[in-house]
Amino acid sequence: MPWLLAAALLHSAIVVEKRESLKAWTILLAILAFGFSLLGTFIVRSGVLTSVHAFANDPERGMFILMILAVFVGGGLLLFALRAKAMEAKGVFGLVSRETALVSNNVLLAVSSFVVFWGTIWPLVVEIASASPVWSGGMANPFYTLGIFDKPEQVSVGPPFFNFAFTLIFVPLTIILPVGAVLAWKRGSLSKAITSMAPVAVLAVALGALAFALQTGRSAMGPIGVILGVWVVGGACMDIWLRTGRGALSERLKRLTRLPRADWGKFTAHTGLGISVFAVAALLAWEAEDIRVAQVGDRWGVGIHEVELAAVIEIDGPNYYGEGGEMNVYRNGRFVGQVFAEKRVYPVAQMPTTEAGIRNGILRDVYVVLGDPQTGGGWAVRTYIKPFANWVWGGAILMALGGFISLSDRRLRVAAGAAKSTSSAVAAE
Repeated sequence: MPWLLAAALLHSAIVVEKRESLKAWTILLAILAFGFSLLGTFIVRSGVLTSVHAFANDPERGMFILMILAVFVGGGLLLFALRAKAMEAKGVFGLVSRETALVSNNVLLAVSSFVVFWGTIWPLVVEIASASPVWSGGMANPFYTLGIFDKPEQVSVGPPFFNFAFTLIFVPLTIILPVGAVLAWKRGSLSKAITSMAPVAVLAVALGALAFALQTGRSAMGPIGVILGVWVVGGACMDIWLRTGRGALSERLKRLTRLPRADWGKFTAHTGLGISVFAVAALLAWEAEDIRVAQVGDRWGVGIHEVELAAVIEIDGPNYYGEGGEMNVYRNGRFVGQVFAEKRVYPVAQMPTTEAGIRNGILRDVYVVLGDPQTGGGWAVRTYIKPFANWVWGGAILMALGGFISLSDRRLRVAAGAAKSTSSAVAAE
């Protein structure tokens, strides 16, 4: 949630810097981004929600975090309400402009963050509202009185909700991004922007059609991910190329090396987003899974890979014991490596865990999980092929790197120094 709002904040701050617009909205985004970071800390540290990310179940710690949240966020919103009129927007812009594209970016990112918030909090709200027909103190629960609940309810919000909601939000975001990046400030030409991006659109559709032709009987999500990923990455490349102006190729290449670091940071971050969009879609569309009972020596195929259960051995760790499975991995009949999957038991906590055997690759990862021994002999084994899994993280790293490159722009350092010198001169007078 704070990551999405902080991304919206960054783009909104660009509008404030260039056009002196969206000042109040930018301040509100800053308060919300910090507030959601504290809210996430409260959720996982107080034990309100139990998940793999919940580090402790300590209500007292949660109360302290809740008080910090109330003071800082409540105080920030109070100051914002008192001072909002002072943050008058001076710049005006047309409906078709880069400012409008950035506002659309802000709205979509903020909505996606609130989707995560609602999906996370809704089960808790339902559980509290339906906990008892009579609240403490003898007051009747109005939800029961109105007939909304007739018994305690427990609901869960899983991946289907988030996948569907994020698809509806991020598809328009990725479509707008390349066109919006080349629009002029204040008043732009939509036809000119679309014309400049036409080669990128043709390339994206062509590669998406190729992906659709190569896959057989699978989801359309993969080709759509290819189209959107190529559209965003190609749009970032076209944007940086258009900034070199006109002239001979050699002159434009020279100008390319002299572009500000902020432009290269933008290019890197947008490229990272395109790679992540493609990788997520490819991972969901082209993942392969196999579940079986395997005997030692069995060999089975999963996609272009084959996995062999070579041996199962007893393991004795420093604070656990269990079994480990040695798995040989083959690709197109050729041995490519071995992974070791473990099933552990921690006796002190009486907690069983599984440690997947993972073979990382540039184009795909192979995960093998060893399950329980079966009554008739053999072991339960799960095998997963995760295509482009590392590309998801690679795209995120590029987005973060883009931010660091932008911050290193000489114009920001010079402007900061000039502002400091001016302040010192005024103080001296």
